[in-house]
Amino acid sequence: MKRRDFIKSATALTIAGTQIPLMALGKPRHQRKVTGNWGSDRIVVLIKLNGGNDGLNTLIPIQNRTYYDKRPLLAYKEKDTLPFQYDTTLHPSLRKTQQLYQQGMMSAIHGVGYPTGNLSHFRSSDIWSTGSGAERVWQTGWLGRLFSNDYPDYPANIPDHPIGIQMASANLLEFQSKEANMGMILGRDDSLYRIIDQNYVIGSSDPAPNSYGGEELKYIRSVDESTYEYSGVIQEATDKGRTMQEYPESFIGLQLAVAAKLISGGLTTPIYRTFHTGFDTHANQYNDHANLLRQLDEAVYVFLKDMGQQGLLDKILVVTTSEFGRRVKENGSIGTDHGTAGPALFYGAQLRGEVIGNQPNLTDLNRAGNIAIQHDYRQVYSTILSNWFGLSNETVKQVFIENYEPLPIIHEPLSTEETGIVPARFKLHPAFPNPFNPTAVIPFELPKASHVSARIFDLNGRQIMAQNLGIKGPGNHEWRVVPKGWSSGTYIVQLEAMESVLNQQITYLK
Repeated sequence: MKRRDFIKSATALTIAGTQIPLMALGKPRHQRKVTGNWGSDRIVVLIKLNGGNDGLNTLIPIQNRTYYDKRPLLAYKEKDTLPFQYDTTLHPSLRKTQQLYQQGMMSAIHGVGYPTGNLSHFRSSDIWSTGSGAERVWQTGWLGRLFSNDYPDYPANIPDHPIGIQMASANLLEFQSKEANMGMILGRDDSLYRIIDQNYVIGSSDPAPNSYGGEELKYIRSVDESTYEYSGVIQEATDKGRTMQEYPESFIGLQLAVAAKLISGGLTTPIYRTFHTGFDTHANQYNDHANLLRQLDEAVYVFLKDMGQQGLLDKILVVTTSEFGRRVKENGSIGTDHGTAGPALFYGAQLRGEVIGNQPNLTDLNRAGNIAIQHDYRQVYSTILSNWFGLSNETVKQVFIENYEPLPIIHEPLSTEETGIVPARFKLHPAFPNPFNPTAVIPFELPKASHVSARIFDLNGRQIMAQNLGIKGPGNHEWRVVPKGWSSGTYIVQLEAMESVLNQQITYLK
């Protein structure tokens, strides 16, 4: 079956096998909790850039001479890249990402990693999956520990919809709790079904032996149970869901198309884990890395556009992770070797549209020639849990044992605790969506209470809208623009506060 046909076909979407019955077994269930822990209907889509993404050729340090000295063949000249920030440009494959950043729908965090970085793909991936440090070996995943707080009797009692979905991989360590695996694999291959179905394996309901093999069997059975339980609701969401965009026929494009269809169909799963493979660029990096970033760029853009057209964009956050970065110096195979830190990319309509951290210091390297860590990867996770999902600091600390400060990247955090983030000045963020129809949101920040007024002009200078927004307190705010009788075209938004006037352009499409 062609990938395009697979995306379009509702009945082709299966869980670990095409032969799974579409009726659940009828175990006791409870809804995703609306409590102090889980009160949000938001969704995060995690994309692993598998193999170790080269951050220096993603967010390019165009003003750093060392970058060009150490990469005579791999470095990008400024004229060949995309404008981003004063000291940073984007890889030329990231054209859609540039557009999203200009619209306030993309943010980035420099230098994400962990102390004493391990350069083994397997070990470093396990560290990111478990939420541990390099000195610890944990058997449970950070998401497994998180969800076991709300579902301590899982899998005896399960929620109506899957807690987490992982696509295209058999590694579910992130969702592993002490008692069971709390995630599920979604894919087309029926090999798992043939292994675990009672029609194929005699005695599959017998107690597992007390051995290493027995533990592996328990793991497979836990996947089997959730697979059976959720086949019906997955099929129902697939039947109800739709995609309104033509997705690229890349591996990551396929996964995001499936996620879009399930979200559109009403599945309340809060976390999707997807994979974009091929980033272990030891050789021939120039072309390979360009293709990989282009696939990411196109797939994420279409996904967000699709979610926007379906009125679901405000609840979606996309975050990239990678087990490590690449070394500063290129190798003899026109590639780069395993490094330490690298950037994490955020996409969505609820972002502050900013870059956290600085370009790495390429003269302050460790003995292996790797850059210093600026942000612990668990700060990325804590940002998702605290500021995106609104979980308490106590809950987040239970997951990671220690506190890791969330980063100020979400426009309106749902955190139950005060973040203490107060802007230093009156600031107008990019409107989203932009271009827009039917409405646009104009985000702005205030360092202290101030009267705020808003006006909109056409390009001839004629005022077509004015609104007194009243007294606004310090922090984040937004003004929702609802056009009445406008023609398609570009307009000027003007916000006045604290004796300052800020402007930006918005485009209305009828």
